[in-house]
Amino acid sequence: MEREAVRIDVVIPLEVQKISAKEIKNKIARIVGDVPLFSYIPLKDTMDEALNSWLKLINAKLDYLINLFTREKEGFNALPYQKVNISEKGIRFPFNEPLKPGEYVEIKVVLDVYQPLGFYLYGEVVRYEKKDNKYEVAVKFINMPKDIQEKLSFFILLKERELIREMRSK
Repeated sequence: MEREAVRIDVVIPLEVQKISAKEIKNKIARIVGDVPLFSYIPLKDTMDEALNSWLKLINAKLDYLINLFTREKEGFNALPYQKVNISEKGIRFPFNEPLKPGEYVEIKVVLDVYQPLGFYLYGEVVRYEKKDNKYEVAVKFINMPKDIQEKLSFFILLKERELIREMRSK
């Protein structure tokens, strides 16, 4: 059986929580700490090129700090690292208890796209398997807007390129 999406193994900050079928109806995947609205306000360049460079640098640093504080407030900076297998369609991860097919989960994860971003992702369990003293749970993503799916695909592409570079350097 051929997969329709590229999957990679990565170690990322991740926390998974079971949610009810009633809760999932009102949940849509979203990003925490993405570029603030203020960054989209065009700034007029001044006549002084050095001043323009400084203002752009200050703006970038402020964006980074706002992103960092927002992720921290939502608890993303304290997530434990887990080895997972991820694609734009779903994720497989270790879990302490069995999650049965048809159950729903909320996944908090940090992915380093162009900067570390916190994601709330939602999924439906498709299978689980007992492995040692844990369960390996496979989830297909649901309620995911196209822009978030594109960021996830970009993250996977970056990680694949990283792996290829590592293999070539050996």
